[in-house]
Amino acid sequence: SFQSAAMGGVFARFPRALLVHRAGGPAGRALYVFLVAGPAPALRGGMARVVHLAVPRDESAGSLSRMYGAFRAFNPAWAETRLLLVGPGLPQPPALAQAFPAAEVHLSVFHLCKRLQQQIQRLALEGRAERLILAALSDTMCAATESSRRKMHALLGDLVTPDLLPQLHIHWLLDDEIWAVHRERTWGDSSNYFRDLEVVTQGLSQVFSTGLSLESCITSLAQHYQNPQSSLDPSSPVAKLEATENLEGDSEEEINRRTEELIEQSLRDICTEPAARLCLSEFAVVQKSVQLIGAGEDALSIQVLEDAHRVDLKGLSSCTCHFNQVFQLPCRHILAVLNLDRNTLQPEMLSRQWQKGRDAHQAGRDSADGLLEVLKSSWNKSLDKSLVVSFLTAEISRLLTHCSREEFECRYRTLRELADSWIGPYVEVKL
Repeated sequence: SFQSAAMGGVFARFPRALLVHRAGGPAGRALYVFLVAGPAPALRGGMARVVHLAVPRDESAGSLSRMYGAFRAFNPAWAETRLLLVGPGLPQPPALAQAFPAAEVHLSVFHLCKRLQQQIQRLALEGRAERLILAALSDTMCAATESSRRKMHALLGDLVTPDLLPQLHIHWLLDDEIWAVHRERTWGDSSNYFRDLEVVTQGLSQVFSTGLSLESCITSLAQHYQNPQSSLDPSSPVAKLEATENLEGDSEEEINRRTEELIEQSLRDICTEPAARLCLSEFAVVQKSVQLIGAGEDALSIQVLEDAHRVDLKGLSSCTCHFNQVFQLPCRHILAVLNLDRNTLQPEMLSRQWQKGRDAHQAGRDSADGLLEVLKSSWNKSLDKSLVVSFLTAEISRLLTHCSREEFECRYRTLRELADSWIGPYVEVKL
């Protein structure tokens, strides 16, 4: 399985509807692509909908159950998924239903129409009849009204011989349950949705069908996710369309680079120096979150999000991770959300003690100054040992100072016994 921090962030924002696409490859392998399928106006481009990639060892029920289990492990928001869209003939549908018990599994309109288009083209109908059917199908995809679907159903019945109709499954056109979700989209939304899915499925399928080793294939898929142009045939209509769009503005790489620079600058502008250093270290993890980190004989390891954490989207000031809870600073997870939304840090996202130009308690300033001294220093073994000793000494002093007389006597005796058993009794330890 492969998932980047950005992919996880997209699914966390749009978990309600998930489309599962399967692409066959060489040597019996299959690629499974998970995409957000609901309305997502903030996402730009088809690849932005991709939230997970997986290549199961085989397509048995057990293997696919493990694959869906891996998706759930990466994405705590899976429990919020209510709709799963799949193509006809997806292997082992009960495994998917068991993995998402709260979700309904429906046929995907995209897969249904794509399959119908391919079957019509294989029938080798007379040129005018084929063009008429494909034009009606295009209208049905972009305006899935009951009348357009009935018109398409009647057209197929008139132009296709009865012995060929069963393989087209034209009854799907009249199934209101299949088309219910898609009916809510406008003509423009439907057109963009189908185009996005076409770009994704064509591009990833081309990468997966190259016959590379599994390790090289996963690496290529990761690269294609970051730069979809790298794997598309330049002569294909999809590639030409993408190239035309890129000429109209900055490249995705340039936009991402500028976004990262703005986030870094906002950290330096708003935070005190030690806070900025800590947050920039966290942001460095976000920037490097898509990497191949190792391969074994039967498994491939990809660097992804570590243990999943939840970011409070109201204000983006709170996360469940240890770094945010201890320092009350924007962690890698909050910074990943900012990076995904192309936003910058705001003063209200961190506590007053870390902000520049704010009056803070002297102890808070002293603590920040001490932290800055540690962050600026170069690491070595003796310094690390010295820091541990100083922190331990300070904690013991605090425990002995802030207690009653009886507690002091008890703690002192305990410390005396520890010192004597550790170093003594031949060397007297002065406390």
